[in-house]
Order: sequence, then structure tokens, then C-alpha cells
Amino acid sequence: MFKDHVLIIAEKPKAAQKIAYALAGSNVNRYKYRGIPYWVFVLNNQIYVVAPSAGHLFTLSTNIKGYPVFNYQWVPRWIENRKASFLKKFMDLMNFLCKNAVAYINACDYDIEGSVIGFLIIANFGNLKNAYRMKFSSLTSSEIRSAFRRLSPLDWNMIEAGLCRHELDWLWGINLSRALSHIISKAIGRRLVLSAGRVQSPTLNEAVRIISQRRLHVPEPLYYPKISLIIDGKTLIPEFVGKPFTNRMKLQNILTKIKHEPYAFVKSIDIRIKTLSPPHPFNLSDLQTEAYRLLKISPARSQKIAEDLYLDALISYPRTNSQKLPQSLDNAAIMKALSKIPKYADLVHTLIKETRGIFKPNNGLKEDPAHPAIYPTGIVPKQLSPIHEKLYDIIVRRYLATFSSPAKVRDIKITIEVHGLLFVLRSIDIITKGWIKYYPFINLGPVIPELTKVKKGMRLHIVKAQILTKYTSPPPPPTKLSLLKWMESVGIGTESTRAEIIEVLFKRQYLFNKGRGIDASDLGIAVTHLLADLFPQIIDVGLTRKFEEYMKLIREGRIRRETVVEEAKILIKRLIENIKKEERKAIETLAKYIKTDIVKNPCPICGRERQGKYFCIFHEKALTRLRESFSKWDSIGYNWQKYLEKIKNLKITGLWIKEVAEFLIKNGLSQT
Repeated sequence: MFKDHVLIIAEKPKAAQKIAYALAGSNVNRYKYRGIPYWVFVLNNQIYVVAPSAGHLFTLSTNIKGYPVFNYQWVPRWIENRKASFLKKFMDLMNFLCKNAVAYINACDYDIEGSVIGFLIIANFGNLKNAYRMKFSSLTSSEIRSAFRRLSPLDWNMIEAGLCRHELDWLWGINLSRALSHIISKAIGRRLVLSAGRVQSPTLNEAVRIISQRRLHVPEPLYYPKISLIIDGKTLIPEFVGKPFTNRMKLQNILTKIKHEPYAFVKSIDIRIKTLSPPHPFNLSDLQTEAYRLLKISPARSQKIAEDLYLDALISYPRTNSQKLPQSLDNAAIMKALSKIPKYADLVHTLIKETRGIFKPNNGLKEDPAHPAIYPTGIVPKQLSPIHEKLYDIIVRRYLATFSSPAKVRDIKITIEVHGLLFVLRSIDIITKGWIKYYPFINLGPVIPELTKVKKGMRLHIVKAQILTKYTSPPPPPTKLSLLKWMESVGIGTESTRAEIIEVLFKRQYLFNKGRGIDASDLGIAVTHLLADLFPQIIDVGLTRKFEEYMKLIREGRIRRETVVEEAKILIKRLIENIKKEERKAIETLAKYIKTDIVKNPCPICGRERQGKYFCIFHEKALTRLRESFSKWDSIGYNWQKYLEKIKNLKITGLWIKEVAEFLIKNGLSQT
């Protein structure tokens, strides 16, 4: 048992170890309490103890049943969640070490969550009057020592914003989830635990909106001309740039002319030298985007890998919105360190020569009050898994590229006219690589040297002309990344919570992976439509964004947490009263969207309540779409039966459309 020591609280064991060795070097003793390690050293005759948390040790809870519920308290997570039982040992360690401490330093990650984690530990086991904050953006020894020398009081505004976020999420989550679970359990005749939330529900609504559009998509035929040309002995296929034809015969007449006169004429040649600016430094969202594009990994996984790299002190803190590297960052030292990594030695030396040792990043517009953009610290990686190494490589190369010069490319655009139709040939070749030397993960387009031989007015021989039949496409399926980008664009969630919220939608089985995109379960669709029909405030992006703005104001010290929470309680109380008032209607409404025990007149396709002559609400919409689109197919010689067969067999036909088409074929129902 130590006495009169200063307790330094880290967010995780690996961070605690790095902090201890950064501050005391080899003069550190490692101990264990109930199997959890902590580190002790003496500095200037003062005993310091560095101990780890394991993320949040406390969570909000209530012993009140039913809803609405507005009384809650912070309790140990292991009491509330059996899967978190391992946290009890960490809590016992903190209780043990806080008892005789004379001061407390919150050295958890410098963000809202880290501020709350340390605050709750000190508030429950220690003394807030003797508490301080340690702020750093990387776990390098130099930055840890610098942060230790400039301790500040606890960041109360950030703590208040964090506590407010937890309270709002809890109040919305528990009340809406209990109400939703109650309604759906009554409707389907068995207990079902569901969830809803102020950020989760609008995000689910956006996913279901896109998925519903895809399921109701009826492909319609479009016709495109395709020609092949010979230029300098090479066969090239130019891109048609006009509007697609809806009348095949009209296009066929033009192709007949082409067969009689198989020549194209060069209408114009546009050669431009374009300058491509270096990329901005990474923020978390940009990194997640590139990781998805290049490595095909989800935003949640790339965030976890980046956090692993941060804990290994290889990169700065990843959960940042900033696209700016500060002037105070010692880029020269980082470059020197990176040059010792064989993989990057030549690149760094080339960059130093190019910049003459003056490193000016191409900073973006986005900022973060707590952390700079993501950068490599220069520490040499020891052993990384293949995926960790790939993400680290992307981060290093992006960092190098942002200091480089612009790239220059030659863009050749040749416009060709063929019997009134316009086509384009394009070639893009690099004149000066610039930043592309360091960050080569870019596809500018094809390089076609033969185009340099083309002159304006030249007659080109067409060796082949044909009609391509394509079909109107549905919107692309949502992905985890597209949902994250949508959340960012409408201003809901934070850079550190968005990926996690998307994963919750999968855990609740509202969404699931399908091919390269995301699809929605019947349950996810039912929950979304029920909320949209009866309680639209819950999926209102504007309302969610308003409370996000409130939390920003709390962080800036311009509004009190209690004011925001009280407004939320009033709103939720009014909402729950309305839900209870409309409970019977909600249960009846739910039968429109999911198969339940109270369905009296089921849809023959899916078992939902019929809403029209034949089908449920979704399949009735599909039938209407099929009837509306038939005229496009009728005009090209398809009768109703042949049309249904074609639609059923096209891959891009929406699910509900296919199901109705198959039913109509099987049962011989007419168009009317």
C-alpha cells in the first residue's frame, strides 16, 4: 500500500505502461493488483503510480421499470452488464490506489470520452479538488513528458459535454427502446428487446430509405450506340456522351447510316494542363474513407486498427476531425525518424531534397479543438499484422504527400461526331508526379499515346457499330462508409461514435451485410416505418443535430448541461405520452410492416396485413410501379406476360418488384 502518492489514470494498460516509462525511463517498478498491472516510480522525491482503466468503468442505470423513466445514476458497468464482469478488477484497482493518493492526474485520451472516464474514477474514489488534466496527442515519450510538465485543471467544459452526451443518449435510448419493445412484443406475441436512439434511429431511417428505393426499382430499357475506331493502328472505343435513346428503332436508323458511311470526324481537341493539389492530412473520416477504398475494411475496423497504432505510439490520436497539422509539430524530427525505416528512407530523402527541409503541409479546412490531424510519430514499428501494416503505410504516405508539390497532368479530350452523335476519347498522362510519388493510390484515367496523333477535322474509320441495351439502375446500396459519410454530412454523431452507432444497427439485426452493400431486415424496416408514421420526431435529423449543437455550446462554456438535459426530458416526456396514447394504433399500424399475430387479411407474398386489393403496403407499391413502367416495355414489343418474365429475370430488379412479378406470373393476374 502506497501513501501520499500521485495517481496517474490512463485509459488502457498499454497507454499506462508507455506513460510510466516515458516519465521515468528504466526506473519503474511493475506491480499487479488482482491480476491488473500498474507502474510505480519516484520523481523529485514524489511517488507516482500509473494505473489503467479499461475504457468506461461506469455507466448510467435505473432500477425503475416501465417508461418514461427520468431517474438514473452512474453505476459500475460490471453490475449493469454481465459481459463486462472483467471490469470489476480494474475498478478494485482504482479503489485501492485512490485511497491514499494526494493528487490525481487524468491521462486518459484527450477527448470527451477520456475526460468522462477519468472524471468518474476520481469523483467516485478520489478527490476532485486535487485533480489535474494531462493533454497529449500521441504516446511518444517526448510528448508525454511535455504534457506532464504542463498539467492543467480538469477540463470541466469537456467533462460536462461528455456527461450530457451520455445522459441524452441514455434518456432517449431507454425510453424509446422500452416503448418500441413493448409495442412490437405485443404485436408479434412474444417478447423482443429492441433499441432506438437519437442518432441511431435517423441513421437507420436513411439506410431503409435507400434500401426501399432499391427494392421498388423497375428497370427500364435504354439504348446506347457503341463504336470502335482505328487510330494509329490501335482499336479504341470512345465514350458516348449524348442522352441515351428510349426508342431503339431511332438509334437503329442511325446505325444503318454508319454502316453505309463508316466514318467519324474529329470535331474538337481540348488539351489542358491541370494542377492537382496535394491531399490534406488525414482526419478520422478521411482515413476511414481511404481504408474502405483501398483495403475494403469497415469504418469501425479501420478506427480500431488506427487506435491500436496509436497505443503503440506509431501515430497520433486518430479520433480527430482536424485536417490540419500545427506549426508547433516538429516535422523535421519526424522525417528524420521515418528515414530510419527502410521502406520510407528513399521517399523521405526525396521529400527533404524537394522541400529543402521546409515542411509546409497542405492543411484542410476542418479543425478539432483537442487534436491535430493524424500523423506518424516516426517510431519504428516492431511487428505489425498485415492489415495494421497496410493502414500504417497509408498514413505515412499521406503524411509525406501533404508536404509535397502539386502534380501536373496533361488531359487530352477529343470530341468525335458520327452522324450527329457525339463521342469522347480521353487520355490523362502525368507530366510532373509531385505528391503522387508519395501517395500513389490514385487512378487518373487511361493513358492513350495514340491520341497525340489525332488532328482536328481528321476522318477516322469505324470498324464496328452496335447497339448496347442497358437498364435504368437503382441507387447504389448503402454501405457502412456511405452511412458514416451521411451522418457526417448532416451533422449527427461524432467522429469517434459514428462507426460504433452503425455497428449497433447490425447487432440489433436491423441491418445486415449483403454482397458489397447493406440490406435491411423485416424488423429494421418495420421499426423505421413505425417511427416515421407515428413518431417522426425520433427520426428527425434536425432534432438530433440541434442537440449535437447544444453539446458543442456546452464544450464552449456557453450553455449549461442541466438546461440541455431538462429540455430533452420535457421533449421525451411529451413523446412518450403520445406513444402511450397511440399504442393501439401503433400495434395496428405495425401489422402493415411486419407479420404479426393480429394480421387478419395477410398479403399472399409476405404475410403482412393487406393494404390494397391484393398485397401489403410494399407489394402494392411494387404492383403500382410495375403497371406504371409497362408502357416503356410495351412500346418495344413486350406484352404483359413477356414483360413480367423479363423483369423477374433481370438482376437489378428490386426485390419487392421481383416478388410481385413472380406472383403475377404464377397466378395469371392481368395488368389491370
